[in-house]
Order: sequence, then C-alpha cells, then structure tokens
Amino acid sequence: GSPGATHDAWGPFARLTAVVVARSGLFYGLNTFVPLYWIHVLGQSKAAGATALTLFALAGVCGNLLGGRLADRFGSTRIAAVGFCALLPLVPALTMASSAPVALAILVLIGCALSTTYSPLIILGQAYLPNHIGLSSGVTLGVAVSIGGVATPLLGRVADHYGLWATLAVLSFVPLVSAALALTLPRPALHSSTRA
Repeated sequence: GSPGATHDAWGPFARLTAVVVARSGLFYGLNTFVPLYWIHVLGQSKAAGATALTLFALAGVCGNLLGGRLADRFGSTRIAAVGFCALLPLVPALTMASSAPVALAILVLIGCALSTTYSPLIILGQAYLPNHIGLSSGVTLGVAVSIGGVATPLLGRVADHYGLWATLAVLSFVPLVSAALALTLPRPALHSSTRA
C-alpha cells in the first residue's frame, strides 16, 4: 500500500486482548474476594471489608487518571508493562500481610497499579487496529472484560475447596501472565498525524 496507509496489527492485538482478559480476571477476582478475605482471613468486620473495597475502587479512579497521563507522556506500551510489573510483588504481598492496615495499604497500591494499565490498553487496541476502531473498542471494553468476569465463579470453586488464601494465591500468578504478555507488545506504528 501507500506509505500513508495504516495496517491492522492482528498479532499484537490478540496478545493485547489476552492481557485485557487477564487484567479483568484479576480485577473481578479482587472485587469479589477482598471483602471475604478481610472478614474470614484477617478477622475484620463486614464494614471493614466494604471499606477496603471502597478504597480499592477509589485507588482505581486515581490510577485510571494517572495511567492516561503517563501513557501520553511515556507511551502506552511502557505504562501498561510497568503497571503489570508493579503488580508482581504487590498481589503476593497482599496474601502475606497479617494485619489489616498493612493489607489495606497494599490493596490501595494494587488498585492504583491495576488501573494505570486501563487507558493505555484501550489506546493500544485502537492503535493496533486503526481500520477497525469499533471492533477494537468492542473487544477491549466489552468481550475481554466479560471473559475476565467469567473467571470469578472458577475462583469461587478454588475458594470453596482450598480457602480464600488459595484464591488470592492463584490471583498472584495473573500479573505474571499479564506482565509477560505486555512486555511483548510492540509500540504501534503511529504516524505524524496521530502523534500529538
């Protein structure tokens, strides 16, 4: 094609979709099991479990805003990879925290790191499929997120059989997959017109 033509990068988009699915699984898993973990493992009240979840969500809002700004400055691929790499020690650290205040501090950091990856992943999806932006948005915002939600009942089975700690331990491996895949994502072939 002509030098100005943009090509769809289906391979990177497929890997990106896997990253979004993994991210979504981690997000829904934490949303579902954090309050239970607070009550049954850390011995806290239901109110404390609800508060932990609220702070996780608020940290997510901050992370979302931060991720978008950082992606504009340093590039989406870099920020997505950094966000997932930051989760590598944080999720296991949550399973090791024996006191609620320490666990809460770690949870807030997880919420922030997890959400910094959100905007960059959506931006990347659209950049990889410049000729199919609608499809890209449908997959990254819809399908992949829904598939991630489907993981929650599976995690519930783990919790029933092996306990809540085991469930969070399983979730600890998710950032490993996400980070490994995110590190393989190429920078999109952006042209001068799309680079502000």
